[in-house]
Amino acid sequence: MNEVLVTGPHEHRRGTRFAIMTSLRYREHGTLKWHPGSTVNVSRSGVLFRVGGEPPRPAQRMDFVFALPLNGESPPSHVRCTGRVVRTESGSLGAGGHAVAVSIEGYALEGRLSV
Repeated sequence: MNEVLVTGPHEHRRGTRFAIMTSLRYREHGTLKWHPGSTVNVSRSGVLFRVGGEPPRPAQRMDFVFALPLNGESPPSHVRCTGRVVRTESGSLGAGGHAVAVSIEGYALEGRLSV
């Protein structure tokens, strides 16, 4: 995974969001093909990430994996999640591509992965 950048919390309607910018892989639940993306922010209930290609459909069930820094001294763990696409927005992050908001339905913390 790429370097992880974490900045302070950002308030949002559903809870505190943390600007965790790292690479992410996602796929439609039940399929084998992974697609690249990058996180924008993370909360206890969801993840906002950006994709360069065609975004997943709203309500689509997803699997996704991203790095989560634990502290400044140890390597990040990885979070493997399942969830559903809440919304997608074209060009809303200023760098082209699409923003994808996914609610987290389940997750597991794992050690280092090659993602």
